[in-house]
Amino acid sequence: MKDFKALGLQKRFDGVVALKTVDVEFEGPKICGLVGANGSGKTTFARLCCGFYHADCGEIFVNGERVDIKKPEDALRYRIVLAHQNLSLIPDLSVWENIKLGREARKGFWLDDKFDKEHAKEILNELAPGEIAIEMKIRDLIPAHKQIVEIAKALSQDPELLILDEPTAALEITHVKLLFRKIKKLKENDTSVIFVSHRLWEITEICDVVFAFRNGEYVGSLDFAKQPRDEELIIPFVTGQNVKYEKKTRKNDYLNEGPDGRDYLILENVNYGNKVKNISLSVKKGEIIGIGGLSGQGQEELIMLLAGALKNTGGLIKMGGEVLKMNHPVHAVKRGIFLVPGDRNVDGLFNSHDVFTNGIFPRFSLNKEKFLLNFRKLYDIINEIIIKVELKPQNSKNVVKKLSGGNQQKIVFGRWLQFKPAVLLLNDPAKGIDIQAKDSLYTLARGLSNDGTIVVLYSSSNEELIENCDRVFVMFEGEIVDEFENQNLSDDNLIKSSLRVKGDMNE
Repeated sequence: MKDFKALGLQKRFDGVVALKTVDVEFEGPKICGLVGANGSGKTTFARLCCGFYHADCGEIFVNGERVDIKKPEDALRYRIVLAHQNLSLIPDLSVWENIKLGREARKGFWLDDKFDKEHAKEILNELAPGEIAIEMKIRDLIPAHKQIVEIAKALSQDPELLILDEPTAALEITHVKLLFRKIKKLKENDTSVIFVSHRLWEITEICDVVFAFRNGEYVGSLDFAKQPRDEELIIPFVTGQNVKYEKKTRKNDYLNEGPDGRDYLILENVNYGNKVKNISLSVKKGEIIGIGGLSGQGQEELIMLLAGALKNTGGLIKMGGEVLKMNHPVHAVKRGIFLVPGDRNVDGLFNSHDVFTNGIFPRFSLNKEKFLLNFRKLYDIINEIIIKVELKPQNSKNVVKKLSGGNQQKIVFGRWLQFKPAVLLLNDPAKGIDIQAKDSLYTLARGLSNDGTIVVLYSSSNEELIENCDRVFVMFEGEIVDEFENQNLSDDNLIKSSLRVKGDMNE
């Protein structure tokens, strides 16, 4: 691609600003790094360029021509292709079918499966020689191989601009080096690459230029033809200079006066494959702890281990001095460990049912109901929750899928208020909801902690962690690498810890 310009791009989602104003332009072929903290707008920008989102405002130019990209087919006409961070693969199809899906070769009237298989194998052998059998189903692959297939799928479309969104998050160093070799070969053949990564050593090793986003805005760039390949030059763009978030002031009897100051929830060397590695921490009743770090570092797996949705492959989880054995979420629920999941539509709601049904169903797992239901009592319980969470409209008979995202999240959160949670697990609970709904949810969470509930919060927003948590643990590649509290709990410290400038994979 000779040149690319994205000028004045803006995007909102349900009133939440994802991109304020972004200008990115370069003359190709180039390998362009894209950096920024969680929520800075990198993935939104990538999806706008490839037609998965349509910009509210702004223009895109390809090789001097203004183009209107409203859907992926529009981007493909200009050979702009995205390899997704959240994989776009179909689990029940084979590797080669995923790579060639929608672009199958033909021999006359018939599909040419032999050619497609050879083409898929050729691309895969550049990225993972001899490792991935093309007939395997996607669901049977390890995460690293799934990511490689996602990249191969993008490469099979012969792009002129390839956008790689966090392509190395699941890869081992040998795969990263092979990918870099392929990227350099693409550049030699006049293909430009936008490379999104949180690993600054990767950016400085492979990229020609770097563009930095912060809080949905383009904030600066580096040109390695003119400036040294130094990670320290990138950090100020990512962190900024004037970001100040303050913890919400709150009185908490469990922490400040301590009727029971002992550790209540304890993790000892907890592991889950290569996603969670030797996690040890302890939490007192009434404490809100945060799990921070860049996305995809094992935070969600740790939350799901505590929720009983994943089974730890090593170590112990203790609560109240007792070792917990949780092979199913119902085991966690019966111990008073409740989850607000990361994807409410997949894991949190019966979207086709009403608010009442979504509110009462946990009671059956907890054996709170007899064979004959007292509906008057149940409606009173749900109506009380509706008032507490400020659901709008306040009607328990409304079908959930017709409500806004913020109100749907209030239902997922609010149904646990009818019990006394021992531990409340929050998996990025405010993602994609408006500020009023977010403030309401965190006010309720702080209220629960004041009554002794342990709150474990994973958030992709440092602001949410700083404002609400007593301590924050930063995870990087499955491990806890730092712990911050009091005056050390700052946006600058969280970002620097997340980026791990020193001691990265290239040591």
